[in-house]
Amino acid sequence: MIEPKDTIQMALDYNSLMQQRINKIMLVCSSYDQFTLEEDGRLDAQINREYMDLSLTNPPRFRRFSSGGEALAELESGAHYDLIITMFNIGDMTPFEFSLQSKERFADIPIVLLTSFSHEVSRRIKNENCTALDYVFAWQGNADLLLAIIKMMEDSANAEQDILWFGAQAILLVEDGIRFYSAYLPDLYRIVLNQTNEFAKESLNEQQRYMRKRARPKILFARTYSEAVAIYEKYRRNLLGVISDVSYWRAKGDSELFELAGVEFAAMIKRDNATLPVLLQSSDEKMALRAAEVGADFICKGSKTLLDELQNFINEKMAFGDFLFKDATGKVVSAVHDLSDMQQAIETIPDEVLWEYSDKNMFSKWLYARGLFTIASMIRHVNNTMFGEPEKLRNYLLGVIKNYRRQMGQGVVAEFNSTTFNSFITFARSGTGSLGGKARGLAFIGNMLEEYDLYKNWEGVRVTIPRTFVVATDHFDEFITSNGLHYVITEEELDDSEILNEFVGARLSEKLLTDIRAFVKQVKRPLAVRSSSKLEDSHYQPFAGIYSTYMVPRTDNIERQVRMVAKAIKSVYASVFFHASRSYIEATSNVLSEEKMAVVIQEICGTEQDGYYFPTISGVARSLNFYPIGDEKPEEGVCNIVLGMGKMVVEGGVTMRFSPKYPKHALQLSTPELTLRDTQRQFYALDLNPASLKTSTDDSVNLVKMDVNKSTHFRNMKYVASTWDALNQRIADTFNEKGRKLITFAHVLKYETFPLAEIVTELLKIGEREMRSPVEIEFAVNLDVPYGEDKIFNFLQIRPIVESGRSESLEWEKEDLSDALVYAESALGLGSINGLCDFVYIRPERFNPARSEEMALEVGKLNESMKQEGRNYILVGPGRWGSSDPWLGIPVKWDQISQSRVIAECGLDNFRIDPSQGTHFFQNLTSFGVGYLTLNPFMGDGTFDVARLDAMEAVYESENLRHIRFPEPLYVFVDGKNNKAIIR
Repeated sequence: MIEPKDTIQMALDYNSLMQQRINKIMLVCSSYDQFTLEEDGRLDAQINREYMDLSLTNPPRFRRFSSGGEALAELESGAHYDLIITMFNIGDMTPFEFSLQSKERFADIPIVLLTSFSHEVSRRIKNENCTALDYVFAWQGNADLLLAIIKMMEDSANAEQDILWFGAQAILLVEDGIRFYSAYLPDLYRIVLNQTNEFAKESLNEQQRYMRKRARPKILFARTYSEAVAIYEKYRRNLLGVISDVSYWRAKGDSELFELAGVEFAAMIKRDNATLPVLLQSSDEKMALRAAEVGADFICKGSKTLLDELQNFINEKMAFGDFLFKDATGKVVSAVHDLSDMQQAIETIPDEVLWEYSDKNMFSKWLYARGLFTIASMIRHVNNTMFGEPEKLRNYLLGVIKNYRRQMGQGVVAEFNSTTFNSFITFARSGTGSLGGKARGLAFIGNMLEEYDLYKNWEGVRVTIPRTFVVATDHFDEFITSNGLHYVITEEELDDSEILNEFVGARLSEKLLTDIRAFVKQVKRPLAVRSSSKLEDSHYQPFAGIYSTYMVPRTDNIERQVRMVAKAIKSVYASVFFHASRSYIEATSNVLSEEKMAVVIQEICGTEQDGYYFPTISGVARSLNFYPIGDEKPEEGVCNIVLGMGKMVVEGGVTMRFSPKYPKHALQLSTPELTLRDTQRQFYALDLNPASLKTSTDDSVNLVKMDVNKSTHFRNMKYVASTWDALNQRIADTFNEKGRKLITFAHVLKYETFPLAEIVTELLKIGEREMRSPVEIEFAVNLDVPYGEDKIFNFLQIRPIVESGRSESLEWEKEDLSDALVYAESALGLGSINGLCDFVYIRPERFNPARSEEMALEVGKLNESMKQEGRNYILVGPGRWGSSDPWLGIPVKWDQISQSRVIAECGLDNFRIDPSQGTHFFQNLTSFGVGYLTLNPFMGDGTFDVARLDAMEAVYESENLRHIRFPEPLYVFVDGKNNKAIIR
C-alpha cells in the first residue's frame, strides 16, 4: 500500500517561477496619442492602480518616444527594453516599417501595435506587412488591456520553464478577432487573478501569498489552428482547459478562413483527453449544437451574460471555484472552499463519492488550479487500483494533505487570522509591531529546524517549537495609551504590587481578545505567557529572566481561559515597570520609555497527572563550557537538566550537569556518595487548578515544588529515576526496585533510550553556526507519550552567549600570590577592572543557609546605597549567588547586586556548591562583563584572605556581612583566557 511521506519534499521553489518579467516598456506614440492613453491619469499611475487592485507587485516603467526614429536611436544606444508598444501614428514612419526595422536589429524584443480601430485601420492592417508585429490590439480606453498585454507576454516568456519544469498550469485561449480578444483577454486575466488572490487567502503570511500568486495558472494565446495545436501538444498535461473561437485561420498567412477550426480542435482534444474542459465561442448560436456533438461547452459571443457564463465555466469546469462533492442523485454532500475544507470533506464524505471523484482525478485538478503543485502531483500519480478499498485511499489523501499543511506551518511566522487559525500553524503573530527578542529567537529556531530538516531527523522523536502565539508590541502601545498608563513610566514611588493592580485592572483591545479566544480554542495544553521585549535576548545585551513568565492552566471554559491569558499578558506588561526591571534597564544604559513589550504565548511541553503538569526533562545547554571538568573542552559545551519545569534550572536549583560529548560521565554520578548528595531532590510542577493563578508579582504563584520521593507515583519518574539499593550499597538503574529514588537520567544519558545528547549537540552546533557566536538554548522533553507516538523535544529558546575579553591574560608563573585577598582558578571576566575600593563579603563564620533570604535583603539595601553614591564594589559569599533555592546560596535578584563589578562564590568546608552555567542570573552576569569567580579555599582551590579583611575597619558591619572601603582602588585582574583571577 502507498503511504504518504511524513516530510513532503518541496521540489518546487516558487522563487524560480516567473523569472522573465516585463520591467521596462518603450512606448512609441505622438503627444496626442499619449494624451488619449492618459485621459484618466498618468499611464504609470493607471498601471500601478491596476496592479494594486489585483494585489500584483513590481509594475513596469514606461518611457515614451514621439517617433520611430527616436525609438530606434534609443535602442541603438544600448538601452534595454522588455517590450515595445507602438501606436499607429508615429510621425516619421509607419508602425509596420518601425517594427520591421526594430526586429532586424533587436529580434528578441516583442512588439505590440496598439491602435483605435476604424475601417481604414483594419484595411491597413490587412494589407500591410505585419510579420514583425507580435500582436495587434484594439485600444478602447481601458488600462486593464495594458495589464493583460504585459501578463500575457510574461506568461509566454515563462511558459516552458514554469509549466514543463515546475508543473504550473495553463489555460489556452484561441481567438483571432482583434477587437474581441482585446476586450476579452483583460476580462479573462481579471477572473484568473482575482481567483488567485482568493486562493492565496489561505496562505499564512505575505511571503506565502506572494509565492502562491507566482504559481497562478498562465494564459497561453493562439490565433491560428496550427498555433493552437502546437501549444496543446507541448503543454497538454498541464492544461486546465481550452477556450476557443469556432472560425479562424488554419495557419498564419492563409488566404481562406477555416470555418470549423474550433470544432475540429475540440474534437481532437476530446479524443486525446475526454475530461479536459473545452469551451467554444461563436457569434453564431447554431454552433452550440456542433459544440455539443464533440463534447464541448458553448457560449454565444453576443450573450449579455458572457462574462458571468465564462466565470461559471472556469469555476466549475476548470476547478477554480468551490469543489462540490455530489452523490449519485446529484445532491451536494460537501462544498469545499480551501485545503482545510478539503481535509474535513475527505474525512466525512461517503466511500462511493470519494471513490468516484478520485477515479476522475478531480482532486489533483482542483489542487493544481490553486498552485499546490507538490501535493497535486502526489495525488495525480495514484489511482484507485493502487489502494483496493476507499478507506486506504482516504487515509492516503488525508496523510498527504495533513503533512503538507503541517509543513507549510513550520518555519514561518503566520499572520494571525481568528477565522482561519488551525492546529497546523506552529507560530502566529497578532499585530504589526515588533515580535520582541524572545519571539524573534523562536521564529529563528523554527526557520532553522525547517532549513536543516531537523523536525524528523531522529527516529521516534519530533524536534519542534511549541505552538506559539505572539502578541506584537503595537498591542502593548495601544494598551498603555488606551488605559492612560503612561504615568507609570515616570512615577517611581509606586511599588510592584500597585503597578500590577493598575495593569490587571486595565483592559486589552477587543481585537486582541478575539484573537486570544480563537487561539485558546485550538490549544489543548496549559500555556506559558512569556515576555518578549525589544531588548530581550538581543545579541549584545541579553535580558535573561528579567521580566515575568506566567503559567496558565487549561480549562474547558473558553471565556475563563481567555480571562486567565489576558490577566497573564497584563501581568507581563506590568513587569516592564517593576523595580528590578527599572534597575536592569538603567544598568544597560537603555531608557524605560523606549522599551516595548511583545508577549509570547506557548503550549507547555509535558503531561497531566493528578492535577499537576510537567515535562519529563527541562534543560539549558551552552555551546561554550566556561568550567570544563576532566577531559572536557570548553568548545564541547555543557548541559544542565532537571525533572519537571525549567524554573529549577534557570533559577539555580540542583541540576544534572553533563557534557553532551560525554553524557555517560556526569561527575554527580561518578560515585554513589556524590549521587546521593548532589542529585535533584525536588522539582516544579504546574498546579492545574485555575484558581491557583492569582494576581501576583511572583510569576511562579501556581508552580508547586514537589519532593522526588513523595512523587514516585508520577509516570514521568520511570524515565529519569534510579533506585538506591541500601542493602547492597549500590545504585540500580531501574525504577521498579524498592528504595529511595534518585534522579539520575540513567536511561537517557547512560542507555540512550532517548538521543538527548545527540540532539543537543546538533542544535548547539547549528545554532552557533547560524548566530556566529556561542549560544545558549532552553528545551523541554516529553517522554510520557502514548505507545507508538513520537517523543517530543521542544526547542524553547536560543540566545547568544556574550563572550568578552577571553584573550587577556597574565603570566601567572611570575605572579606573587602571597598578598592576594582573593585568588581564583575558575573565573570569567574582562581583564583589568579598575576603580574598585569597596569590598563586601558575607562573614563565613556566621553563615547560616537558613538565613540566606535575610542576607539577600541586606545585600540589596547595601547595593541601593552604593547606587545612590555612584560606587561599584566586589562581592564575595558562600554558595550560589542568585539561586532561587535559599539552601544552595543567597537568593539575590539582579537589582540587588547591580552595582557589583566582581562577584565571587566561595565554598565553605560544609557548604560547597558547583557553579551553574544554565541560570538567567549567570547569563546576565557574563553579559554585563561582571567578573565571576568560583573558589573553594578549604580544598586548595583558590584563596580568600578573610582574616586580613576581618582585621580591617568596616564602613558597615552586621551579623551577616561586612563592608570594607580601601583608601586606594584594588588591583583586580580577571584572566579570561586562563580562567584565573586575582584581587590584591
